[in-house]
Amino acid sequence: MDPNLILILAMLLIALSFALFVWGFVPEKIEEDEIFGYRLTKRQRLIEENAIYAMTLFPVKLFAHYMRIIPDTPFFKMSKIRSNLREKLMRSGFLGAYTPNEFLGMCCVVGLATMVFFLLFTLTVSGMSNIGISILAGLVATGLPFISLNGAITQRLIEIDRRLPYTIDLLVLSMRAGLDFMSSLDRVVERGQQQNPDDPIIQELGVVLQEMRVGTARTDALLNLCERVKSDYLDTMVGSIIQSERRGTPLAQVLEIQVDTIRNKRTQKIEKAASQAAVKILFPLMFIFASVVCVIVGAMVLRMMSGGM
Repeated sequence: MDPNLILILAMLLIALSFALFVWGFVPEKIEEDEIFGYRLTKRQRLIEENAIYAMTLFPVKLFAHYMRIIPDTPFFKMSKIRSNLREKLMRSGFLGAYTPNEFLGMCCVVGLATMVFFLLFTLTVSGMSNIGISILAGLVATGLPFISLNGAITQRLIEIDRRLPYTIDLLVLSMRAGLDFMSSLDRVVERGQQQNPDDPIIQELGVVLQEMRVGTARTDALLNLCERVKSDYLDTMVGSIIQSERRGTPLAQVLEIQVDTIRNKRTQKIEKAASQAAVKILFPLMFIFASVVCVIVGAMVLRMMSGGM
């Protein structure tokens, strides 16, 4: 049989298989999770600025469509997974503007793309696709988005702790100028959103402001802030604000004291990290020193052996 004819038939079969897969897997209407507020704004900006994000958004929504209909089982609690992801995505600043189902869909897309890559890579290297290694690599790759999510949470917490003293200074200046707490917070949030809408501390204070506007007590709104962010500095500051309300202490004075305390704690933390750097770097230096010694001694031994011969 003509090899060209076989190649054409193979390509037609592949195209037919792909068409059948799309026809059976892609529904007529993909149900999407409703997003709004900052998450919607962030998604629109990511679509405009990131071509890869825009291309992968459709398969992510496709997998999210099927993730949504997965029920709870005695061994696999999807509702608990979604709840944990909802909290983590909020603490990460809505990584990728994904909903919990879309994040799980993103894991599937990353795993599938990795599996296809390894199939093509092993085919190119050895002339035969290694299906076992490709499937294993795809399964491992599904955990990469979770690593990225945890890293985003840690980085956002660091940024909040770093920006907190400066933001509280602006709040104190507004209160010293005669504004009350809510008006000062409104002024700081509005100016911060104009300068940098992705500033995490401004985002969180904006949520506090919205909760207070709809009738939530200031104490409850601040406690909700501590639950979302989980920062030791914020916990201390909010505790002092609640105590000042009970005792009638001027809030601006309390915030000034807390800002100085936070700066002192950050300075001590940085000094401690700097003092530990020399100890931490000693361990890898030992391996570098051992490698250098091995190279020098090995060269001397080889020279002596060649000289003896």
